[in-house]
Formats: sequence, C-alpha cells, structure tokens
Amino acid sequence: MLAKPVGGYCRISDADLADIRRAVKAGLLTPEEAAEEERKGVLRQREDVESLSGSAPIRWYEDNNLSAFKRNVKRPDFEKMIKDLKAGRISGILAYDIDRVYRQPRDLERVIDIYETSKEPLVFETLSGQNFDLTTSDGRFSARLFVNIANKSSEDTKRRVIRANVAKARKGKSHATGLVFGWLEDDPSKLDPRTAPIRKKAVEKYAAGDRVATIMKWLADEKVINIATGKHFTWGGTKAMVIAPRNWGIRTYNEEIIYDDDNEIVMGDWEPIFPTLNTWHLIQAIKAKGLGSKPGESNVSYLLTAIARCGRCGGGLKGKPQWKKGARTPDYNYNCNKQRPEHCGALAINGPKLDSLIQDLVWAQVLRASQQKQVPQADKPWAGAAELKEVEEQIAELQALWKEKKIRAASYVMALDDLNARKNELLADRASHSVPAGTRAITEELLTNGWENLSVERQRLIIRKVLRAVIIHPAKSRGGRFDPARVEPVFLAA
Repeated sequence: MLAKPVGGYCRISDADLADIRRAVKAGLLTPEEAAEEERKGVLRQREDVESLSGSAPIRWYEDNNLSAFKRNVKRPDFEKMIKDLKAGRISGILAYDIDRVYRQPRDLERVIDIYETSKEPLVFETLSGQNFDLTTSDGRFSARLFVNIANKSSEDTKRRVIRANVAKARKGKSHATGLVFGWLEDDPSKLDPRTAPIRKKAVEKYAAGDRVATIMKWLADEKVINIATGKHFTWGGTKAMVIAPRNWGIRTYNEEIIYDDDNEIVMGDWEPIFPTLNTWHLIQAIKAKGLGSKPGESNVSYLLTAIARCGRCGGGLKGKPQWKKGARTPDYNYNCNKQRPEHCGALAINGPKLDSLIQDLVWAQVLRASQQKQVPQADKPWAGAAELKEVEEQIAELQALWKEKKIRAASYVMALDDLNARKNELLADRASHSVPAGTRAITEELLTNGWENLSVERQRLIIRKVLRAVIIHPAKSRGGRFDPARVEPVFLAA
C-alpha cells in the first residue's frame, strides 16, 4: 500500500520579492530574469522541504507573492492544504519555517483544531528544529509563541512602513509605484508628451459633461492603451485616471489629501497635467452632484428622453427602438411611458425627426450666442461666498490657537478636518456655479467640430440650458406624417 503523501508548503511573500523588484526598476534585471529569480527562491524552499520528508511522497502547495500577515489576503493553496489535511488526504505539513505557513494566530488555530481531533498521527516539521508536534501541549505552546513573534515582527514592519510613507507624503514625494499613463515610463515625475495630452483631454471631456463610459469608448476608438495593463482602459481605469488628484499635482495618502503645517495642500514633486486647481474643484463638484441630477439621466441613450413631455398627461417621453421582423432597426420613437397611473401612455412621435428639429433649434441658439460673444452666466451671484470667507477665518483662528498651544491636539485635528471638508465642498460648489453645465458643453471643440461630434449627454446638457421642456401635442390623425406643429419648445426664459 502506498504511503499517504505529506503536504509541502512553499511561500514567497511580497516582502521577499522587494529586492528583485528594485533590481528590475534599476535596470539590473529584466522582467524575465526577475521571474527566473523568483522561481529559484521557490525551488530552494522545495529542496529544503524535501530534506525533511525522508521517503514519504510530497504533495506540493505554493502561494507566491502573497502575504500571510494581511487579513484580507486569501492564499488559495494554503486553503487547499487545510482542506486536504482535514479530509485526510495528506499526513501532515512540511515547511522551511513556521512563518512561511502562519503569521496570523487564527490560521494556526485552524490547523491545531485538526491536529487535536485527528484519529491518526500528523507530521508538522520545519527546518528550524523546534518542536511543533501540535498534538502535544508543548508543541502547541511553541507554535503559538513563534507565530506571535512573527506576527509582532510584521506589525512592527507595518508601522515603520506607514510612518515612512506618511513622512514621504508630507514632503510631496511621488507615490507612483509603477507605470502611470501620462508620465514617462523611465521617469514618472516628467510628463509624457505623447500620452499627457490624451489624459488632459479625458479630464476635459468629463468636466464638459461626458460620462465615464463615453470617455472609455473614446479612448478605445482612438486605440489608446493603458501602459500599466497593456490593454484598453476599463470603466474603472478610466474613472480613476480622470479624477486622480495626481492630475493636479496633489499629494494624497490612502486617498486622503495631505495638508502641511499651514493647512495648505501638499503638492507633489512631479509635473502636473493641470498647473492650477480650478479644474480640480470643478471635478469635485461634478462628482458630488453626479452627471445628470435627474433619475436615470446617466443611462439615457436618446437625446430627448424625459425632456420631451406628453401634451396629454405631462409625463416624460421615453425613447424606444423600433423592431421589424424580430430585429432592431436604427429607427425609434418617443413614447409616453405609462409607468404611473397619471401617465396616459397614448402618445408617440418619430424620434429621429424630432431630434433633428430640436437640434437645429438649439444649434441656432448656440451659434447666435457665439457670434455675439455672449457666454451664458449664472443668473445670481454665488450664495456661498460669505460662508466660505467665514470658514477660512475659522481655520485661521484655529491655527492661531494651535500655535499658541491653547487647544488640545485631538480637538485641533477633528475641528480642522471638519473645516477643511466644508471648505472643499464650498470651493467645488463655487467652481460649478461659475461654470454652469450648459456653458461647459459650449466649448471651442463644439464650435469647431459641430454638434454631431458631441456625446449624447453633452448634447442634453446644452439642450437643458436652452429649453425647459419640449411639449408634444396629440396628432390629429393616426399614422400621419411628422407634423412640426405638434412640437412646442418651452424656453428657459419663458
């Protein structure tokens, strides 16, 4: 009868690979050579573990580049090994050292439970020479002691790393750890003249009203590749690129903005995409309010959905494609959508013809405004000016109290965080007020390239700046031709 195999566990952690990664970054190793060095580390562990096995066969379990200390990290082969041990498919565990297997006491306790309840002897040996017979109280004591020491060592390292990273952040040192689209591959502190303009345009599109999905499609149509992944930008990657504080040179730590002793934003030591923070505050306003404040606005595919309204019941019309012989056609209608009892659901109008009519009307308004060099302004002065001034004065008073040591550190930090948060909200609101949504969409790009080259959401922003609604009156007869007389635009000034 063949002997039951023993589990051989190997793990090279992220910390073990730090030297190899530094060598790659310095150009001393190629990525292929680094992968080979990593594999050599695994093979050395295997050789050491094989020296413990004697004649027993080994079933290997290997988790590379995974931490045994971080609670949110799952080690697939470790979990598989535990299941095999519990099911009796292996007769124990062999490892180079106990900290290769455990750095969290809770993981050790899971194995101890199996050893204590097993009806057959199980091996647990390491090259450290310590007694780790988990079926005995001495073995369990030794194992718990060594795992707690390893855990404490990891905690100490974590604290040192955090302290060093915070100090680095407060000095504005770059936090880029890999390739960053928009900056040079060999020097992430310098803008890449090829990709930086693309990143800048993506941010400007978002500020002008484009959705993240629209920007992602534009990047794909332009065949732009994310140098960090070697693939097209995903939705998440596009959003992260657009709203990243790095675009404005803002230094963050754990996604929080870093402030210096004078309560000024710490600027990084890299070249920013935008030299001032004006666009940053505008982006914060868009994030806070959302693109399309009306329900379902962000997913609208048709130009006049919810803008066009039923002349019978007042309900918003919804664009719906036309189908022919089970296939979707390019044509569509705007229908009264009977989602509520008060909606009649008894009115429809040809979509492309209605869109064309309203586009011509709004485009004429845009051209007239541009020719007269009239830029729409906010109707009223920004209402938050007095509050912003008051918040800034409160911050200055708080800092004076702190410098005079008249306030405790805990109270100072909590009050300052609250005041800074409110200040940033007000700055974002001011940016949004000073550049209304319709004005953002009426750009040089629009006037140069024309209406048809804008995304649907940006076209809708412009329409909403000109029209309050488009009332569609009932047709005089069924199946008749498109009748422009049914269309009643309601202007904002009306």
